[in-house]
Amino acid sequence: MTVTTPAILRILVLEDVPSDAELVIHQLKRSGFEFSSERVDTESDFKEALTRFAPDIVLADYSLPQFDGMSALRIVRSGHQDMPFIVVTGSLDEETAADCIKSGADDYVLKERLQRLPHAVRGALSAAESRRARRKAEAELALRTSALEAAANAVVITDRDGTILWVNPAFSELTGYSREEALGQNPRILKSGIQYEAFYRSLWQQVLAGAVWRGELFNRRKNGSIYIEEMSITPLLGENQQVTHFIAIKQDVTERKNREAEIRLLATRDLLTGLPNQAALREDLQTALQKVNPEVPGALLFLDVDRFALVNGSIGHAAGDHLLVLLADRTSALLPPDGVLYRFGGDEFAALLPAISFKDALVIAEEIRKTAASMRYEADGRVFDLTVSIGAVALDWKHEASDILAYADAAVQVAKQQGRDRVVELTSKTERPQVLDEMSRWAARVKDGLRHGHLELHLQPIVRIADGSTDHCEALVRLRIPGDARLAPPGAFLPAAAAFGLMPALDEWVVTEGLRLLGDDPGLKIHVNISGQGLADELLLERIAQHVEAAEAGVGRLGFEITETAAIADLGALQKWASRLRACGCTFAIDDFGTGFSSFAYLRSLPVDFVKIDGSFVKNLESDATNRALVQAMVTVAHALGREVVAEMVETAGTVNVLRELGIEYGQGWYWGRPSPFTKKALLPAHAERGEG
Repeated sequence: MTVTTPAILRILVLEDVPSDAELVIHQLKRSGFEFSSERVDTESDFKEALTRFAPDIVLADYSLPQFDGMSALRIVRSGHQDMPFIVVTGSLDEETAADCIKSGADDYVLKERLQRLPHAVRGALSAAESRRARRKAEAELALRTSALEAAANAVVITDRDGTILWVNPAFSELTGYSREEALGQNPRILKSGIQYEAFYRSLWQQVLAGAVWRGELFNRRKNGSIYIEEMSITPLLGENQQVTHFIAIKQDVTERKNREAEIRLLATRDLLTGLPNQAALREDLQTALQKVNPEVPGALLFLDVDRFALVNGSIGHAAGDHLLVLLADRTSALLPPDGVLYRFGGDEFAALLPAISFKDALVIAEEIRKTAASMRYEADGRVFDLTVSIGAVALDWKHEASDILAYADAAVQVAKQQGRDRVVELTSKTERPQVLDEMSRWAARVKDGLRHGHLELHLQPIVRIADGSTDHCEALVRLRIPGDARLAPPGAFLPAAAAFGLMPALDEWVVTEGLRLLGDDPGLKIHVNISGQGLADELLLERIAQHVEAAEAGVGRLGFEITETAAIADLGALQKWASRLRACGCTFAIDDFGTGFSSFAYLRSLPVDFVKIDGSFVKNLESDATNRALVQAMVTVAHALGREVVAEMVETAGTVNVLRELGIEYGQGWYWGRPSPFTKKALLPAHAERGEG
C-alpha cells in the first residue's frame, strides 16, 4: 500500500524535558522527514494545540509531572479516531506497553532506541491512512447495502400531507399500480376497509409527531385482492425539525402469515406419531390442575424408553421411528376414554389421566410397562426387547404444571437408577421435592468440585496376567465433600451429573488431571473414561485433543475407555474420537463389554485396541460354566480381530488362574488393588511380590 504523507508533517510532541524533545526532532530530521513541530507539557496546552495546530501525528511521553501519555491518548481517541499516536518514553514494562496498544496507541518507542522512531512514524501514518480508507469503504458499503435492502421491498416517498412523490418498481409489483398511476395519489388508494378509522388516526398521530411507525395492515391491490402488508413509516425532518416527508417500506407477508397459521396448528402435534406434543401437554396439564377433584385427582405418567439410543443406533432411525409409533399405538389403547398420550420428545412419552384415582393410575402404568416389555421388535434378522421406565405423580392443584412434570421426570430417573423396566411413584408432599432436591444437591456439589478443586483422581492398576506387573491404570473420579472426611463414590454423584448435563465437564477435568499425572511420572500409563454425553460433544473432542497435543505426555501413554452401550449408541462419534486422538498417539478400549446388546458382528467396526469384559461375567468365573463359555467366546472373537482383552472385577487367585487358561492378557480388580490416590507404591499389584499373578 502506498502511504500518502503530507508534504510538511505537523508533529505535536508531548514532553516535559526540552532536551529529550530535541533528540526526537533530531532523529526524525536525520531520517529525511520534513515537518513542523510543537512541544507541550500540560493538559491544557495539549488540548489547545490539538485544535489550533491540528497535528498529523502525536509523539507523547508516558509520564509527565502534571500529565501523562495515557490521558493524552484518551483525549486524542475521543475526538480524533484516526490520528496516529506513538508513546515515546524512557522506560516501559511489557504489561504497560501492551496496555498502551490496547488503549489505541499505534506504537511505543524507548528513548534509548530512538533509531526505531522513523520506522514507527511511517508505520503509524500508514495505519491511520488504512483506518480512514476502511472507514470510508464501510460507509460506502453500508449505503449500498441500505439501498439494496430498500430495493428488495416496496418503497414509497410522500410529502407531509401523504401525497405520493416517488415509488420504486417493487411497489408496482406489490400493488399493481404503475408509477404513473401512483404519483400524486394518497396511499389510501390501497385501503382495504378492514381496519377501523381509529387505526389510521393513531398511525398518523404517531408519524406526524416524528416517531417511526411499524406494523401490519390489510391492503387492497389494484385488482381488488386483499393482502397482508408489513410496513414501516419513517418521518424525515427538515431544518426546523418539522416533518417534511415520509418514507414507507412495505413487504407482502401474506404467505408467511398463512404459514404461521399452519405452524400454530402443527405446534401442538407430533408429526411422527400424530400425538399431541410437549407444548400441548403443558397447556392441558395446567388446565387439568385447575379442575382437580381431591377424591379422584388424576395422574401424570411419564414414560422413557430404556436404552432407546442403543436400539436406534443398532437398527437405524427409520426402524426406531416405527418402533416408537408402535409403542404409542399400544399405549394409547390402554388409556381410559378421557386419558391422553403425548409425545414429550425423543423417546419420552407422557400420559395425562384426569379424574382417576391414583391407585387406578398405577394399575394403568403397570399395564403399560408390561405391554412394552412384551413387545419384541425384529429388524434385519435381529430381535430386540423393549422396556420402559415410568414415573407416576398424582395431580395436585397446589402445584404448577412445571412442578408436576419435574416430579414425574425425577421419578423416571429414580426408576432408571433402580434398574429400569419399572414404575416409580411419588406421592407424599415431602417425597417429591426430596428426590429433586437430592439430585440438585449432588449436581451442585459436582459444580462446586469442578470450580474449587474438590475432585480427585484415583488410579486402579490393570495388571498383566502373565507376570503380575502393572501395564497401565484406570483413572476413576472421586468427589470430596467439604466438611466430610469421606469421599463420595461415583454412584452417588454421577447420575446427577448426567441428569444435569455435567458429564462433558467432568470428562474434560479427568483428562486434564490425568495428563498432569502423566507429566509427573514418565513411567505411568493411564486410561480415562469418556461418558456418552462427552462422546456426543464434538467441541469436547477438539478441546481434549488440544490438551493432549499441548501436554505431549499423552503420546503412547493415554487411553480412552468408552462403555459398550455408549459406543453402540453413537458409532459415528466413536469413529471421530478414535480418528482424532489416535493421531495423537492415544489408544481406545471398549468398556463393560457384554452388558449391552452384545453382538460380535459390530466389534469388527469398533476402532478399539482393548476389550474389557464386564465384571458380571468374571466375578463367578470359577464356578459358573455358562459365564466361562461366554468369556471364552468373547476372548476368541476379540483375539481374532486383533484386540487385547482385559477382565474386570478380578477378586481371587482362582479367577486369575482361569483367566490365564483362557488366554486373557490383562486383569483388573480388588485382587490386585482398589482405586487409590496416585503413588508409585499404590500402583504395585498387591500380589506381585508373592508371584501370585
